[in-house]
Amino acid sequence: MADKIVMGYWDCPSCGSKGIPGTTYDCPNCGRQRGKETKFYMRSGPVEYVAGHKVVGADWYCEYCGALNSAGKTVCENCGSPKSESKDDYFSLKNPPKPKQPEPSVHKATAPSFDPLSIIHKVKQSSLAIKLIAGIILLIIVSNLISSFISKPRDYTYDVKELTWENSIEIEEYKTFRESDWSLPSGARLVETNREIRSYRSVLDHYESVTKSRQVPDGGHYETSYSDNGDGTFTEHSTYVTDYTTEYYEEDEPVYRQEPVYDTKYYYDIDRWVYERTETTTGKDKNPYWADITLNDKERESGRDSRYTMTGIRHYRSFFKDRTKEETYEIQESWWKQIQNGQTLNITVEKGRVTAWQ
Repeated sequence: MADKIVMGYWDCPSCGSKGIPGTTYDCPNCGRQRGKETKFYMRSGPVEYVAGHKVVGADWYCEYCGALNSAGKTVCENCGSPKSESKDDYFSLKNPPKPKQPEPSVHKATAPSFDPLSIIHKVKQSSLAIKLIAGIILLIIVSNLISSFISKPRDYTYDVKELTWENSIEIEEYKTFRESDWSLPSGARLVETNREIRSYRSVLDHYESVTKSRQVPDGGHYETSYSDNGDGTFTEHSTYVTDYTTEYYEEDEPVYRQEPVYDTKYYYDIDRWVYERTETTTGKDKNPYWADITLNDKERESGRDSRYTMTGIRHYRSFFKDRTKEETYEIQESWWKQIQNGQTLNITVEKGRVTAWQ
């Protein structure tokens, strides 16, 4: 359907007359021309169509004399000033753009407006941002200092009380395991095979009738909306909207059953070396030795390991006081051989380990 033009109305702010037709430029009661504050509206009830009215644009106001002009006029009817120099029309006045921040200029002699509340608000926002950034920087600095403090090498005086050694031998056993799989691994001894379910597959069993629904077109209707033309009229838009109804129908859907898929499963014995035990010897002398072990034909050594430690009193200063603490450190064999019980050492500790001594 073609769009139609509908009459709009305005109220006179001077005398209070209401419902003045939009195509009327002057108030019929007081003669005042409708001004820039005018806002067109539509009255409730049946609309009044304006036959033969052509919409060419919004009314505009002369930049020089302020007179109202229709969009079709290229010069002001009152003073003859060109429309191209006019800044205000109905829509620009109805929805004014947001003011831009003035750019500083050395040519302007006028003093800027002074708003104490705005300045205080900006100062508070800037202060908050500065405090937040400063807090983040401080947190990073503190974290780095703590990390550096913990990992920094430190020198102590250390009184050796006890030296210990420990030798460990890990032993593995060759054992037979009963296992099963869908294939026979290398080195396995087959015991038996069996047909077993390995997986399932979907197989069509039958079809089943199912009731379903769908939306189908069922006529339609027109919906009406209006847009302001800015010249005292509105355009009526009629849009055709399709109506739908729910339709039910029957449909056959496939129903599947799960059918087992059989395969050959292998049951077998297989031999593997596995951890059995650890034989450990320890001592506090300078004569370390290994455990005397006896292995049968199904046992073997899988590795040997030695560990050397010293326990003593560490002297340090904390909160301006001299303090002591018993500490045990793992050390290398060559150091363990040189250090003696009762000896006082100057040690360097880094991340909980002794890195140097004298």
